[in-house]
Amino acid sequence: MGYSEFQLLQLTIGGKAEIWSSAGFDVMELSSGESICQLGNIQLLFDPTNEHGISSAAVNGMSGKIDSLKFVESTGLSSTDEDRHPRSIHPNGVTLIDHLVVTTTDCDKTTLAFEANGIHPRRVRTFGDNEAEMRQTFFWLGDVILELVGPNQSETKGQAMFWGLALISENLQVTADYLGEKCTPVKPAVQTGRKITTIKTRHIGITTSLAVMSPHTKTS
Repeated sequence: MGYSEFQLLQLTIGGKAEIWSSAGFDVMELSSGESICQLGNIQLLFDPTNEHGISSAAVNGMSGKIDSLKFVESTGLSSTDEDRHPRSIHPNGVTLIDHLVVTTTDCDKTTLAFEANGIHPRRVRTFGDNEAEMRQTFFWLGDVILELVGPNQSETKGQAMFWGLALISENLQVTADYLGEKCTPVKPAVQTGRKITTIKTRHIGITTSLAVMSPHTKTS
């Protein structure tokens, strides 16, 4: 498969793959003994020795650190694993990753670090009151949005970190019905015409924050 420049390929996520299976994600065990979950072009690679959410990302054409974010080479699938064709639609109805959320205490510093590696912001949005105004900066990693969130006025303490994922379901209410008490009620999202539910990851034992959204509309 051909990938666009800076396509997100893989995320390494702490925790046990079986917990994701319990929330309706189809998990495949590789010939290497590792477990992955395929979401569109992106593989979630599970690291049961780590309990701290997303530890690293593999992006086509990138390696090393951007600010404090770790980027690694993708491990890829063996020919044997590729023949098994992981599901494109999961039992819970999720199909794709909409965006990867990164938090930072210094939006300017982290944005400059991305720009220095050829990844340029596409849109900036601020929200909140003047005393606690927040900034969202949006980048593209191939077909996935990277959403950088932090205070509009930079802080000196803290560092950038991978925070969570927003996923897409073609029928969000079906997904919410499948998850039941494992998610919040469906409600309108910030983006016009879209809806969202949040998976109760702490209750389930998943180490990464997860939301599921309805597909993009022409106005979103």
